[in-house]
Amino acid sequence: MPQVLRSQIQPVLCGSGNQREAFCQYDIPVTVLKSLFPPRLIPVIDRIFEIPELLRLANIVSLGENQFHHIIRMADWAVQIPEPILEELGVTWDTLVTAILFHDIGKGPEVDDSQLLNETIQLKSVPHSLRKYKLPNWAEYLLPLHQHIVKSVKIAESYNLEKEIIQAIALHHHIKITPQVLSLVAGPLSLTSLICNDILQFRPSQYAVRGSYLAQLLGILDQLSAIERKFRGRVYLSVEPNKLEDELVKDLVIGVADKNDPRLNILGLSINGQESVILLDLCSFGQYVLTHTEYQVQSVKKEILNTIRSLIRVNSSLRVRDIVGLIGGDEFVIITTVTHPAVIKKVIERVTTAIKVRTGFNCRVGVGTGDDICENFHKARYKVNMMKETLKKIKYKFET
Repeated sequence: MPQVLRSQIQPVLCGSGNQREAFCQYDIPVTVLKSLFPPRLIPVIDRIFEIPELLRLANIVSLGENQFHHIIRMADWAVQIPEPILEELGVTWDTLVTAILFHDIGKGPEVDDSQLLNETIQLKSVPHSLRKYKLPNWAEYLLPLHQHIVKSVKIAESYNLEKEIIQAIALHHHIKITPQVLSLVAGPLSLTSLICNDILQFRPSQYAVRGSYLAQLLGILDQLSAIERKFRGRVYLSVEPNKLEDELVKDLVIGVADKNDPRLNILGLSINGQESVILLDLCSFGQYVLTHTEYQVQSVKKEILNTIRSLIRVNSSLRVRDIVGLIGGDEFVIITTVTHPAVIKKVIERVTTAIKVRTGFNCRVGVGTGDDICENFHKARYKVNMMKETLKKIKYKFET
């Protein structure tokens, strides 16, 4: 470990007094730091200690993400790509990790989004120092967002890295990612078609430069990190749209999410936060669970969700549709802009009839309108619970 890095770590961890002297030694803080990461990342952490310039990224935040964490996150994805795939692309693990460690190493406070305004972003000509690495004159080079590329390339050159690695660093914000390369890593990284489309379709005017497979891999991993930031870390890259909608509904009805939640944009939906809520509670589902396999139970739930989604309202001109989700073991929620009681009644009749025909289950139904989504859900649940109590009383009277 370079002496400069050791001197930067010690003041943070050391205090006064003999009792803390042991903690000022090199091995203890490094051991503690390594214990925070999974074993697959330990070789990467060892590499980081060999590059003192990386330590500065711990003080840089861009788009809400610490840039040191950004490097670690990309490296974590990289080590999950199987060796045969890297061999097929002619890329080694060491080469890919090196490119990751250096690709943003020149970043500074100019990327701090708390200070960065859209008006300050300017389109500039590509610097001469990047043209020798195949970044063409017509590339969409933006300042200050792309300012770090020049600095990163300069630092990489000072370490005498291979030209292919430096070229990947120079192109990582402009490289055109091809479906063939993306499809190879999509499986190991559990990327859904939703995420792959986001990567392939993101800013085609900027990501348009042809380049090596190494540069494409670096660009893919960099965009994955950006996608996680865009989703505020609440959406896993492997979540399919239907599952994403389920999670969104759960958050909406308990008030964790609102009309500004980024998942709405991903699903192509928009809400105003005052939608009506219809709660469907399956009758006698507990008995069904006791007498059937888990596979059968999950199949029925999926069948009911698909049934409801096939019947929900869609405004073809505005592309407005109701949102559907499973929020509990046997509770299904419809969030709809419909507020008129007669129309809501028709929706309920259509949905409950279809569920009965396809699965044999009846439903207790509650409706909440007139307030925000969270409050409307509580109204709907209260009505369902009242219906349960009423049925219990009727059953008790009948039995006695």
